[in-house]
Amino acid sequence: MQHSDHPARRANAPPLGPQRGWLRWIEPYRVDESLASRFRARQMQAVQKLTRLAMVANLVNALAVLMALDPRLTRRDLVVWGLVVAMMSAQGLVGWWRAQRRGPQPNASLRALKRLTLHSALLAGAWAALPVLVLPGGQPEHQLLASVVTAGMMCGGGFLLATVPTAGLAYVSVLGIGGALALAMSGLALAPLIALLLLSYTAVVMATVWATARLFGARLMAEADAGRQGEIVGLPLRDFAENASDVLWEIDAQGRLRAVSDRLATLLGQPAEALQGRELGVLLAAITPPAHEAHLHLADLRSRLADGAPFRDQLLAVHVADHARWWQLSAKPLTDEGGRAAGWRGVIADVTAAHSAHRQLRWLAHNDTLTGLRNRHQFRQELTELLQGGSSWPPHTALLGLDLDHFKNVNDTLGHAVGDELLREVARRLQSTVRRADTVARMGGDEFAVLLRQVADRREVHALAQRLVETLSQPYAVGSSQLVVGCSIGAAMADEAEADTEALLRNADQALYAAKAEGRGTLRFFSADMAQSAQRRQLVEQALRSALAGHELSLVYQPLVALADNRVIGFEALLRWHHPVLGVVSPSEFVPVAEDSGLMPEIGRWVLRQACAEAARWPSSITLSVNVSPVQVMASDLPAVVREATSAAGLAPSRLEIEITESAFLQEGAGAAESIRALHAAGARLALDDFGTGYSALAYLRRYPFDTLKIDRSFVRDMLSRSDADAIVGMIVGLGRSLKLHTVAEGVEMPAQAEALRRHGCNSIQGYLIARPMPASEVPSFLARRAQTDVGIKV
Repeated sequence: MQHSDHPARRANAPPLGPQRGWLRWIEPYRVDESLASRFRARQMQAVQKLTRLAMVANLVNALAVLMALDPRLTRRDLVVWGLVVAMMSAQGLVGWWRAQRRGPQPNASLRALKRLTLHSALLAGAWAALPVLVLPGGQPEHQLLASVVTAGMMCGGGFLLATVPTAGLAYVSVLGIGGALALAMSGLALAPLIALLLLSYTAVVMATVWATARLFGARLMAEADAGRQGEIVGLPLRDFAENASDVLWEIDAQGRLRAVSDRLATLLGQPAEALQGRELGVLLAAITPPAHEAHLHLADLRSRLADGAPFRDQLLAVHVADHARWWQLSAKPLTDEGGRAAGWRGVIADVTAAHSAHRQLRWLAHNDTLTGLRNRHQFRQELTELLQGGSSWPPHTALLGLDLDHFKNVNDTLGHAVGDELLREVARRLQSTVRRADTVARMGGDEFAVLLRQVADRREVHALAQRLVETLSQPYAVGSSQLVVGCSIGAAMADEAEADTEALLRNADQALYAAKAEGRGTLRFFSADMAQSAQRRQLVEQALRSALAGHELSLVYQPLVALADNRVIGFEALLRWHHPVLGVVSPSEFVPVAEDSGLMPEIGRWVLRQACAEAARWPSSITLSVNVSPVQVMASDLPAVVREATSAAGLAPSRLEIEITESAFLQEGAGAAESIRALHAAGARLALDDFGTGYSALAYLRRYPFDTLKIDRSFVRDMLSRSDADAIVGMIVGLGRSLKLHTVAEGVEMPAQAEALRRHGCNSIQGYLIARPMPASEVPSFLARRAQTDVGIKV
């Protein structure tokens, strides 16, 4: 029998109901034989509930009839009738008593049902004998008594036996037919009419028995279906409890464990029988390590249990079987029928591996993978937090910018492997020379920075910086080579800078530039006369204000290719500026100026309009990626600008992908969150650019609806020569796959890089291996060449 096919509704089902043989022809419903014995048991139990009352009623009625017919007791046939009714009633009571002693049985045999039907028919025959004995020649009051008793017993017995239709129909039909025969023998003038009425009443009672039996059968069918559905639902639950990585747990209102599974016992490191009834809070406290963080997690769990509200992903640090583990608990409260708290049920997931990976990713996001020092983004964050820590600038904070002298020569002559080892040794010397309270960061390449906290004055800063110059200038033993590199340092005092991070970093950079210009291995403090870079910045800003009107800005497009089939799937728009006097100005120089000067929104609008207009002429399968600056993301009108640009160009929003760098979140606020979500709602795709270089990318992946992860070119560049870079790429691709995000690798220049990315499962790549950025006019010919010559990535 299939679960989805209700037995009561299967018109073509074989007649394998609770009965067999001749009995099956009077069954009001059919049921598979697998359920027949259970249904018979329920039928019998329904009758047995009223058997005692019915048998007592038979005895009382028989006694009342005999007492009413007292003058006629000289007739032996009436005495015999009374004894027969008494004996059958007694037999019914004995059967009821035995059933009570056995208790409810899950199954009943066909033989038991036949015995009940036979007993019912015989008892009906006994009561049918009463009108036969009394109506012919009887006194009117006796005839009335016999008629009333007969009708009452027929109705009462029919209703009592309605759940067993064979017994009920047999009882009613025998009693009705017997009454009709007695009327026929009575000789009464109205006997034919009364007999006809009696037979009609008999038919009505039989129909009622039939209908009641069908309703009872339908209820049994429904219960059986519900039971099967419960088993179906229970199968995955049992499978979950036995095989899933999560472990089920349950506690009562007092916090004591119940229904302890073997897997929970294994997780807690104790036998199941020893855990039953133990308080979960006490058990967890016993395996919580002494670390402050671990006790905070345990306190959070207790607080959530006390609140009585469902919770998810509560982290917990434990120490089981000499191993440190991380668990994640989710649970919901249980209530009894009265709505009172009855405990908790939930799951425990061992997330040790995921937690370790998350911590590693966090470390990678905060630190430079080569040296282990703080990376640029984290250093800027810490510097910002320090400078914003009070209402006024800290009076004793200094920033050192360091640059290695002649490092490029090491890379060019001895290779990047030697250069990387030299950088690691420089990092070790820096950390061993500065004080414990200071922070050292690698800003990129051979550039480092040191944040000096709580210095007395310039003289102390000078002494520390001079010690760094001397330490870093000592020879390095790298492999078989003895290397000597110098160090130039620019210093800026926080109390002498403007009240922001950029000003302090700019001052230190200008001082470093002055130190390198003055001679290698020197230290220079920032001073007001170091204005050359500031003048250049001002010149760039002034020229940038007329760049749009003068048509000096242009866009080039770099193709993105799917690794699966080497098919061009899109282009990224890149902004270029050629000034008639300044020449070609790098985006890394003019974009920060545009952001600081408030020009970025206007330039960004132009970029979106121009790029959408040009992309609208491409094939519909080709997408367009546009990188927006943090200033644009923070602006509330970015979604409207995107809608206007796509609408004006006739470009489907789904073909436009907005790339957002992680730096956009450093000043995250409500405006950025609303802007990002509105962009996604408008149909545009969202890409997280330069993934892995920021300080909190994982949090934003959960918070915002990104579609694409773009792997930073620095990881791609080093993945063939450094195992840690290759591991990071693999981890990012795996993260994207788990989150169902499209992954794109930037800066792919060699076939070997493409092959490595393919092995990791990266979806798409872009870089010089495919093509250099090209003007829009060259895009059609580029696509045609690839289509005609089957240009592919040969790896």
